[in-house]
Amino acid sequence: MFNNTSGLNKKLENKLIRFEDSQKKLLKELSKVDIQKLNRVTEKGKWSVAQVIYHLDKAESLSVSYVAKKMKDVDNIKNTGAEEWIKMRALITGLRSPFKFKAPVNVLGDIPENVDFSQISKQWNETREKLSTLVSTMPDELLVKNVFKQPVIGRINIYQMLDFMQAHFDRHKKQIERALL
Repeated sequence: MFNNTSGLNKKLENKLIRFEDSQKKLLKELSKVDIQKLNRVTEKGKWSVAQVIYHLDKAESLSVSYVAKKMKDVDNIKNTGAEEWIKMRALITGLRSPFKFKAPVNVLGDIPENVDFSQISKQWNETREKLSTLVSTMPDELLVKNVFKQPVIGRINIYQMLDFMQAHFDRHKKQIERALL
């Protein structure tokens, strides 16, 4: 999907490619799993695999929309500094830890009980296309501006957003693997 990366700097391009490859690999693996198993809730209060995919798409879709909106008015957005870097390291460490966290209400509140895996996979691919287009068309001077608002740590730049999204994805991939046992 991230085929329009020729104008990106190598660091950003590598982040996008890794992020895309992670999703492609997961969806390929899940396409081999029985639909009933993808919609099975293993414990009360837990999500099915399809619900996790729904959550990932929703979180990424909201992120793309937010950044697209912020790109229209960048005059009042400051550059990323040491404070954001420190907060980001703490967030990534937390996401990689075994501790559980509640998802923010805006990406948690409306997860349907039954999710059509085929439909949500298609929608997630469309969200990733929008993300690719957004990042690929972002002017260089915006790459270090705090254009994204992460719900826990606040505003961060596009590089950090992609790092967060990758860590978020990786955390939920482990959740999916446990659900499929």
